[in-house]
Amino acid sequence: MPTAEDRLGARTRALRDLARMRRAAAAARGQPRGAMAAALAQIEAAFGEAAAINDFKIRVERLIRLGPHRPAARARFGVRVAMLSGRDLDAATALVERWWRDERKAFQIASAFGSAPRLSLEILRELRLILRLARFKRREAEYRSALAALCEVPIAAAVE
Repeated sequence: MPTAEDRLGARTRALRDLARMRRAAAAARGQPRGAMAAALAQIEAAFGEAAAINDFKIRVERLIRLGPHRPAARARFGVRVAMLSGRDLDAATALVERWWRDERKAFQIASAFGSAPRLSLEILRELRLILRLARFKRREAEYRSALAALCEVPIAAAVE
């Protein structure tokens, strides 16, 4: 379940991205080429490496905000998450990290031969960030409930 902090984080990240583009354009306006330099600086800020990383983080935050009960999440992560069944958050994070490294090596080899499907690598990249974020924020309970929702396994109620 996404918290208010998660929802606010996505908005503030997008606002920081917009502010970064505006600062780049404002800094370039003082240069001799004026408007052209400002436009090029703003384009670089909007489409550069930092913007691509930020866009990825916003996409992952959106996936977290939508939650594991959505059919799109089940279709995207269901098979991989089912293989994580029975593992705690630390073990799942380590396993997904290993999958991602192996998939990245396979992608590099396939790229050399000209046919490299990127979808599997992107899904693992997203899952890797989600698990690392859950681990950093110590959200073991949310991990368990998301695992159960994605695998369609009912959560056993704690009986005291």
